[in-house]
Amino acid sequence: MEKTQKNINLIFVFLLSFYAIYSIIYQQSSIFFIVYLFWFDELIRNISLYIQIKLHKEDIKVVREFPKEQALNNVKSRLFFLFVYSVFIIILFGLFFHLAKEDSSALVRNIHIFLFQDMPFNICLMISMAREIIQIRTTYLNRYALILRFSAMNGQLLTLHLSIILGGLLWATTNGKFAQFNFSLGSLNRYAVVLPFFVIKLWVEIYNIYNNQKKHLLESLQR
Repeated sequence: MEKTQKNINLIFVFLLSFYAIYSIIYQQSSIFFIVYLFWFDELIRNISLYIQIKLHKEDIKVVREFPKEQALNNVKSRLFFLFVYSVFIIILFGLFFHLAKEDSSALVRNIHIFLFQDMPFNICLMISMAREIIQIRTTYLNRYALILRFSAMNGQLLTLHLSIILGGLLWATTNGKFAQFNFSLGSLNRYAVVLPFFVIKLWVEIYNIYNNQKKHLLESLQR
């Protein structure tokens, strides 16, 4: 069961990443598309995780090392972090970076993304939601299993944190508006900005998938 779940998760990771990269390359999506997608993907993941934890059944007579209440509190902390990140992402990447007249088309595109009127972005969200629907169903079928320990901060949140910082630095060095920090690869600029985000995200996602599989195996051996 764990192996099947691992394979399903890997398929969705590559599907989401490759379609997002396709949108960047062939449909001229902006850096806001990337960072906001990472944020929304993590929001969907944690709403799903909250639902999954709620589905778990615990015997009140059994003392658990990682109780359901602690798991729910950790998810709430993650949601708070995501709320804080959303302010920076929407204001900086969605608006501030595209206030110049020559960036008006990018600003309009960002508004369409924010209002769910951008089809590539919506397709990426549907991929994320499909992944989590499968996760919720799997959890329901195993709702009496122990909840695996996790912290309030995870690899995906760190990736999002790095994306905000790295994205701001890349924008400052490649857009030509700061002569003292200007670094340009010409027509390859947009691809140079995209690549680091997806390399980091892919690595973190794949690591977490294999790490969770190991945790499930250890849990089954300890029963």
